[in-house]
Amino acid sequence: MFEVPDRLDLREVSAGSPASRLVDRINASQAGALPGLLGFRWIEAERGHIRGRFDIAAKHFSPHGLLHGASIVALADTACGFGCLASLPDGAVGFATGELKTNFIGAAREGGVSCEARLVHAGRTTQVWDAEIRSEATGKTIALFRCTQMLLYPPAGASDRAAQGERS
Repeated sequence: MFEVPDRLDLREVSAGSPASRLVDRINASQAGALPGLLGFRWIEAERGHIRGRFDIAAKHFSPHGLLHGASIVALADTACGFGCLASLPDGAVGFATGELKTNFIGAAREGGVSCEARLVHAGRTTQVWDAEIRSEATGKTIALFRCTQMLLYPPAGASDRAAQGERS
């Protein structure tokens, strides 16, 4: 097993950082991870909204010559994940994707692919995000994506135990 560093400080992201700084932190955090390897770039990020893209390259295609659905799902899921981090309610420390669904309704073979994701439900224990993925060459929607994020909180009493440990 290997360690995966947490390169994005959740407290800074969800604390209302200026949008340009947030986008820079998100882009920097994905180096060496799947989003970085796929060339995702985030253009705009704020509470409840994120927009990003990638330039289509050979690595994004399936063996039979079509843009791989996993490239599209990865873009949308990553957008919603970073959007969720930027929109965590007070006390939440992270999230886990509980469900995701993608409807593929078009194709792209050249140019870029863009994604715009919006928070449609912001509860205490879950968030629901919708994303629209478009071909930049044609302007047409190629996929619609929806996911449910389960919000994570520290275990009850964790801060009490930590405080007691500091006094010991």
